Amino acid sequence: MRKNTLPHRVTAAVAAGLLLAALPASAHASSPAPGPADPPASIPAAAGRTGAPAPAAIAASETSGTADAFNGLDALDSRGLRVFQQRHGLPPTGRVDPATARLLTAATDGERHALFIEPSDLGPDQLANARTVIGVGKGADIPVRGQVIALMTAMQESTFVNHTIPVDNDSLGVFQQRPSMGWGTPEQITHVPTSAKSFYGVADFGRNPGLLQIDGWESMDAGRACQAVQRSARPDRYARWEAFARDLLEQEGPSVDPVG
Repeated sequence: MRKNTLPHRVTAAVAAGLLLAALPASAHASSPAPGPADPPASIPAAAGRTGAPAPAAIAASETSGTADAFNGLDALDSRGLRVFQQRHGLPPTGRVDPATARLLTAATDGERHALFIEPSDLGPDQLANARTVIGVGKGADIPVRGQVIALMTAMQESTFVNHTIPVDNDSLGVFQQRPSMGWGTPEQITHVPTSAKSFYGVADFGRNPGLLQIDGWESMDAGRACQAVQRSARPDRYARWEAFARDLLEQEGPSVDPVG
């Protein structure tokens, strides 16, 4: 773990606790703090609060109301996600529901970096997806560095939300891979173990090079290695998550079984 983040995390934990303690018992905060930039028109701020249920991959942990909003989570679990939800006028459940998933796609990098500082800032659904990415790496004998690169990529692309509805063009899943660009079918991309295999370059389908097919990836800067696989229009954004990804792997890796 990074030793120089403790004072900051203590301050953040106290601030998060004060915010959560001040919440009313009703389902929504009465006057949410302003978020970053307004979400794109295709992702309205109120999207997902009513209407048809979202696919199970996004809505697997919906809660029925604030009476069970914390649903057995420790007070410090999911603190970054809870504060994000509170700031956007959502119940601070600490779990990714459809409205939270949509708002995370519209959040600025600055907001995400301010709230998701340590692995404990993620919700259980996000952690489960991160653990799957680690498990696939272990199962394929991917070195630690390669697992860190995969975690950096998924954190930047989706905040570890497995999107089953396209976010940008036809991008899907935790790695925001596109069927039209040869990353597989929508079903393959939204199956987290399969999409992780594609990213690592150990899947038996698809026409894109994964990490193992990138010449010299082991000696590249981690952010450059992410970009070599993803070919993003924003190549500089992956590197910011390297320390987070290392902490995440250090925390979760020892208890993750290999995924074949």
